Amino acid sequence: MKQYTVELDVFQGPLDLLLHLIKELEIDINDIQMSLLTEQYLNYIHKMKEFELNIASEYLVMASELLRIKSKMLLPEPVIEEEYEDPRGELVSQLLEYQNYKFYADNLKSIKETADEKFLKAPHVFEERDTDETLVIHLNELLEAYEKLKMRVHVEEDVHVYVEKEPFTDQDARKFLETKFKTKKTLSITELFQFNEPINQVVQVFITLLDLVRLNRFRIDIHSQTDFYIKEIKES
Repeated sequence: MKQYTVELDVFQGPLDLLLHLIKELEIDINDIQMSLLTEQYLNYIHKMKEFELNIASEYLVMASELLRIKSKMLLPEPVIEEEYEDPRGELVSQLLEYQNYKFYADNLKSIKETADEKFLKAPHVFEERDTDETLVIHLNELLEAYEKLKMRVHVEEDVHVYVEKEPFTDQDARKFLETKFKTKKTLSITELFQFNEPINQVVQVFITLLDLVRLNRFRIDIHSQTDFYIKEIKES
């Protein structure tokens, strides 16, 4: 049997590690080989112990859950005809949900990085002149203005102007959400944004929100493609 090794990369939690192992071992996420996955997961935990790294309790909880599922699958199926419940069902649901959040978070991060390279200028409002006066321009004045413009272009053609956009960080996004949910615990998407915010701010808020959903700090209830609500979950 081919042996797989796992490097001590940095993962955001046990589900992130499991998705990494599933990809590396080429396992079907809907039909997980629990023996192989559990073995490689425990190998990673043992390596963390060997390097004297602090192991978060959530990794140990997941290890015990994998062992429970593995042992349950070793038991024979009941003889009585009844609906069989796959012990892997809840784990698969968690992995698929986490995979979706990670996919959308990566896409939003990519959009934000692209948006950070652009600078948008607000449209200039020109006042209309309410007058019937006829504007007269003499030819010599027009030629003089043209010569001045030509001199200016010649002087400034090699000048480069760099405009840096002030970044909107994850910490800024958390303060934004804290302010929005200060008086209400449930907001619709139209209440969360006024839709005149810079695109880099909107993208960063969504990235931060998805991360907080993963940490069970918020919940998203979808009513339709354009109507969904965001609920803050109080810490117990």
